[in-house]
Amino acid sequence: MANLGKQELIRRIATKAGKSAKETTDLVNATLETIKESLEAGDEVRLVGFGAFSVTTTAKRMGVNPQTRAKIEVPERHRVKFRPGKELSEAVAIKHHHGGKKK
Repeated sequence: MANLGKQELIRRIATKAGKSAKETTDLVNATLETIKESLEAGDEVRLVGFGAFSVTTTAKRMGVNPQTRAKIEVPERHRVKFRPGKELSEAVAIKHHHGGKKK
C-alpha cells in the first residue's frame, strides 16, 4: 500500500480539475490552512460525504514514567479527531471487502 503525499495529491487534483499545479497548490494550501485555523478556533469542520474534523480534549491523568516507574501527571491535551462520513466509510469498506476491486 503506497502513501499519498501532499505533492502527489496536488498533482492528482490538478489533473482531475484541469488546473495548473501552481493554482492547485494555492487552493490546497488555502484549504488546509482554513481547516487548521477553524480547528484552532474550536470550530468543527464538516465536509458532507467525506467526514468531520473536530478538537477533543483528553483529561489530565496520572501516568508512569516507563524508565523510572515513577508516577507522573500527564497534562490535558487537545487532539484533532476525524470522523469519516458515511459515503467515505462505505467506499472504503466496499473497496477492501472485494479484494481491492470496487463492484
